[in-house]
Amino acid sequence: MGSDEIRSQGFSLKELFRDVTYEIDYYQREYTWGEDEVRMLLRDLCGSFRNWSLNPSYLRRPQTAPQYFLGPFVYYEPSKNRRYLVDGQQRFVTLHLLFLQLRLAAQERADFRAVDRLNRVITTDGEHFSLGITDHEPVLRAVSQARRYETGLGDSLSRRNLWARSQQIESQLAEELDAENLTRFTEWLLDRVVLVGIRAASPDHGYRMFETMNDRGARLTAVDLLKSHLLSHVGAGEDQLNTQWHEMLRELATDREDTTAASRFIKAFLLARCAREGLAEDRRQIDSNLNVWVRQNAEHLQLVPEHPDNFLTFVQDLLKTARLYRPFLAAGRALKKNDRLEAVLFNERNGLTCQAVAILAAIDPDDLPSDAKDKGRLVSVYLDRWYALRVLQDLPVQSADADALAHDTLVPLLRQCRTVADVATALGDLVTQDTGSIRDAITLGLRGNNAHPIRYLLARATAYVEAACQREHDILAYLDRDRFHIEHLWANHHHRVQQEIPDPVVFRSRRNQLGGLGLLMGRENSSINDLPLHDKAGYYARSNVLLGSIAPGYNQRNPLLREFIKTHKLDKLLRPFSPRETMTSVVQTRQELYLCLFEHIWNPERLGLPAALPSDPAGADEPPAQPPAAATARRRPAAGRRRTDVARMVAAQILTPGTRIVLTYRLTDHWATIDEDGGIILTATGGTPYGRVDEAGAVARGTKTCQGMNEWHIEDETGARISLRTLRDRAVASGAL
Repeated sequence: MGSDEIRSQGFSLKELFRDVTYEIDYYQREYTWGEDEVRMLLRDLCGSFRNWSLNPSYLRRPQTAPQYFLGPFVYYEPSKNRRYLVDGQQRFVTLHLLFLQLRLAAQERADFRAVDRLNRVITTDGEHFSLGITDHEPVLRAVSQARRYETGLGDSLSRRNLWARSQQIESQLAEELDAENLTRFTEWLLDRVVLVGIRAASPDHGYRMFETMNDRGARLTAVDLLKSHLLSHVGAGEDQLNTQWHEMLRELATDREDTTAASRFIKAFLLARCAREGLAEDRRQIDSNLNVWVRQNAEHLQLVPEHPDNFLTFVQDLLKTARLYRPFLAAGRALKKNDRLEAVLFNERNGLTCQAVAILAAIDPDDLPSDAKDKGRLVSVYLDRWYALRVLQDLPVQSADADALAHDTLVPLLRQCRTVADVATALGDLVTQDTGSIRDAITLGLRGNNAHPIRYLLARATAYVEAACQREHDILAYLDRDRFHIEHLWANHHHRVQQEIPDPVVFRSRRNQLGGLGLLMGRENSSINDLPLHDKAGYYARSNVLLGSIAPGYNQRNPLLREFIKTHKLDKLLRPFSPRETMTSVVQTRQELYLCLFEHIWNPERLGLPAALPSDPAGADEPPAQPPAAATARRRPAAGRRRTDVARMVAAQILTPGTRIVLTYRLTDHWATIDEDGGIILTATGGTPYGRVDEAGAVARGTKTCQGMNEWHIEDETGARISLRTLRDRAVASGAL
């Protein structure tokens, strides 16, 4: 294989897909990227874009901004404008799905320039996809046309996965980016994201390169380099260190296909137990280059040549901690009955990747396995409760919010804990300081960017009632968007309830409230979703208890349900409804039912997170064990909505709480009020504020998306209307924001 046969070239995404069709060879695997891989890619892309967009000089001169390197790929080119992918299929397919979702969003907001640019990378001629994988085409057509793809028994793994990942990308884009930023994100993605293509000379050459890349030894990783560094300084303990290092790797090998488990564990260990408090640079370096950080911070870690025993002790602590952490690794992959670690898996599914750091901050290498498990369980249920409360209060639950909680609050606090009781008391103390309540969610429901967390709330409530009634159930199935759909009790037909609810905005809002939703098996949902509620009740009776209880007479056949209703005092809430009951009555009753269930599910006492106990009476022989230095000094106020432009303008007093704003759509004015946190309360509906102007605008308009900063206006003293975007831009120009 001569070196002159290999060529490499950098491509921006707009260049990569311009007038080129990509295909794959027979030896390529199917499209297998899962939720974690796609979530990580999108978070990295959106995070890099946000950093870029905050730099005014890059906005003025985009061509001067650093490029985002998405890695290499290998291909060969049998003819002009036709390439076969040797390595890189997973990224290419995911990018193609991202392009399709961005084009749908651009079409929705009539951004014809963005549509045109995306057309050029999606298709070669306006008809044929630039990613020419025949098996994928039915799914890509459905996504492209905003149709639902019904997966069938004959579908390949690739097709089923393509559909799931396309839906994930749609919801994650809405969560990560405001509609106003989608155009600039599209420009940045096409112009500044690059891959390096390595061109093979022929199909045989490409296959040999594929074998080389997949069957031969990999390059040294940061973990390998760290081990080498430790070995070189341990002196006579070299053999012992080497043996214990390999034992640690075996403890972490719960999944043979997970090649990054050791790296993630060591990073989490360093962040949890070694990084200096309040030093963001430590966190950044550990995350990007852990072995270099260990070398550069030898004094801090006491890993200096004069004390070779410390190197062995360091690895021994890693090994002991890995043994204690192994149950949590397993729990993050699958549910196990009676291990009480289900919250670990839920947190993984909800993207709380900081969980490992928080758990390891609570665990001491010399803990008993039972104590370590109890400590970690308490941390996981605290994080799960934190996530649920944030969702119910319509506050951000992105990775940055969870990371801030873990690094700024939990790690410093948990490092001081010694016993399980310490951890319980410390976390219980945090619970007592939480602002807001489950009861804040009096009108919360499905919105543009919260389908995943709303599904999670519904799944937990559904599983809780099923378990109480001793029915077999699978909460992971409830969390699977293909197996169970979010069912609307009311079909999207305003005319059916127009006499009760004349305002279509109120109808749309009420229809999407938690009280108007449930979980139903996909095949049932597809066949009955257009029926009136009283016609669907019989089908609900065949489903889970939470939906089935709507059907008249359902609880008469279920003594366990009657007992559950009695013990939880739900007789007025978990009940059937007659055809005469109004939509408003049903939704409000079911909303109250969900909130009551959530209060039971996330009750701190039930989770083992009691409030801090008062001191013993005077004269007691021993004072009670004090919790580690109270979290009060470290506790920061809830992040709220301070990252939105509206929240920033409220904080800067450019807007005042109570300011009325208006959006005009199809000659109709829709009014709303800005609250003290920058939330948007629709005048027509009241209730739980919308966290973003995009969401409030979409509900008011009855459309999927809305560029809220452009479409919502204030009225000045003369009655002239000024868009929120104009107001923000003026504040930025004057230095007030």
